[in-house]
Amino acid sequence: MALNTYSALKASIANFLARGDLGVEIPDFITLTEADFNRRLRIRAMETTDATFTVDSETETLPTGFLQLRSIYLNGTDKIPLQFITPFQQHSTEGGSTGGQPRSYSIEAGNFRFSPGPNQAYTATINYYKAIEALSDSNTSNHILANHPDIYLYGSLYFASTFLRGMDPNTVAQFKAQYDNGLIQAEAADEKDKYNASPLRIRSDININNFDNIN
Repeated sequence: MALNTYSALKASIANFLARGDLGVEIPDFITLTEADFNRRLRIRAMETTDATFTVDSETETLPTGFLQLRSIYLNGTDKIPLQFITPFQQHSTEGGSTGGQPRSYSIEAGNFRFSPGPNQAYTATINYYKAIEALSDSNTSNHILANHPDIYLYGSLYFASTFLRGMDPNTVAQFKAQYDNGLIQAEAADEKDKYNASPLRIRSDININNFDNIN
């Protein structure tokens, strides 16, 4: 059976565990695995861009499914990147600033907080990691299942093994090792794809013209 759909994944988990009585629990194991993906996994397939994010008040609600910001800048003829500062820095230094073009931001609870508070509506582009689309009967696959079915399978088996009593500790350890290694390899492969086509360049702060002044 091809491991490329939600139903196939559930059947494979049951087969690996040699259990036919976990129809209710197996979706929970998959949900726990997806929650762990969102905590630990950061690959390009989880990135999304919103080029029409409106900044017209000091606080703006984070996008649905937001996990981690990669970049944010104000749109315009010149892109204006915003600098991250901690909420403490913002409250102590710029928290009282209002009525200007935002220069920095922090993240508090479920909101961006901008300073100075905007004096008009600005449009920003944000690039961020977004929670994966959870598998379900109506959403039968996603990028991770299609490209990394092993981490879906071994993650679910590991969480299942913590639920089932009397499972061999060596088997539990094996499931966890396979799962952890799969996560590491998925991120490593993604990193290679990001930089594989770019030749390495040596950067230096030394101005070679200064050597002309050396006696």
